[in-house]
Amino acid sequence: MADRTLELVRRGYPWGASIRGGADAVPARVLGRRAAVVGGPAGVRRFYDPRLRRRGSLPKPLQLVLFGPGTVHALDGAEHHHRKAMFLDVLAPEAVAALGVRAEQEWASAVRRWRDDVVLFDEAVHVLTAAVLPWAGVPVTPDELPRRARLLAEVVDGFAAPGPAYLRAVVARARLGRWARRLVRRVREERLRVAPGTALAAAAAARSADGRPLPERVAAVALLNVVRPTIAVAWFIAFAGRALHEHPQWRDRIAAGDEAALDAFVQEVRRLYPFVPVLAARTRQAQDVLGVPVPRGGFVVLDVHGTDHDPALWPDPDRFDPERFLHGPVDPDTLVPQGGGEVTTGHRCPGETVTLTMLAAAVRTLARVPHTLPPQDLAYDLSRVPTRPRSGVVLRLPGEGA
Repeated sequence: MADRTLELVRRGYPWGASIRGGADAVPARVLGRRAAVVGGPAGVRRFYDPRLRRRGSLPKPLQLVLFGPGTVHALDGAEHHHRKAMFLDVLAPEAVAALGVRAEQEWASAVRRWRDDVVLFDEAVHVLTAAVLPWAGVPVTPDELPRRARLLAEVVDGFAAPGPAYLRAVVARARLGRWARRLVRRVREERLRVAPGTALAAAAAARSADGRPLPERVAAVALLNVVRPTIAVAWFIAFAGRALHEHPQWRDRIAAGDEAALDAFVQEVRRLYPFVPVLAARTRQAQDVLGVPVPRGGFVVLDVHGTDHDPALWPDPDRFDPERFLHGPVDPDTLVPQGGGEVTTGHRCPGETVTLTMLAAAVRTLARVPHTLPPQDLAYDLSRVPTRPRSGVVLRLPGEGA
């Protein structure tokens, strides 16, 4: 059986669906090992089975750049649950709501500054950084903010993109790591006072399951893994700007204060527009994966993009249609842009509520601000991970660019 890894790198998001052909699971070979590529609700549930582990599931070049060393994403069992509890505390509903308020304020401030054509993606990176760093307890000056925003965006932009973008991501991750370690050190040495309950305070005080303080480097990684995913919402915001332009009836409903329409719009942006193509896990022992035998240490690869675009689950899946989310709750195993499973007991991303909150704040602002989109390239490349509209979505304000 031929190895499909290079094909994944070349094809990007459509890779999983092209292999599965609508099946719950198919055999493949990935990174030199036998694997099962799974998708759909059955595949999602099987992917989060405790017989699988996350340790060793990502190639080191990707894991170290995106998540960093010692990340919770690569842990299993009691240590994973213990470490994840810190994130759940930091991302409690009231804390996420407070972050949303900060985001609304930062968007209002940004809009007041807009005079010429602006690139929505760039603005989103700046706004998200300006909102999340103070919320996380991280001191940042106005002069320092653009550099931190750029480095955080470079990590996300290049972690899975071979070539110069990946090299920029490596350099950005190293610089951010040194910065985050200094912050943790200053808090531990009581040279920097931060509010209890913030991400920086929690990371500096975090301990492993055996009660020992986390190494400085690992605590810094934990801090960055709260901040960095928030900046990743900029990719969804760029797609949201595109969708508001192409579906003005939804823009009008949201601008008029229809919160149900806003929630549905945000969910459809996450479903339709891609961020990650697949997720991976390893087998703890030889096992049957929905009819596919996988040896111990083999891979189980979840087709995230294919599940979110499965015509059996989402009729006419390539059509933008928020109405899908206005008729009752959706099975969480069919909508997995940030993974599936349970948040508290499994590996589902604890930052999903942050994504929803930050994306809603941006869409609400954009719907209410008069603007048009001048001619530009709004297409996106499905072979590029992560992808976004090529133009970054240029907004033109009334009276500008005439």
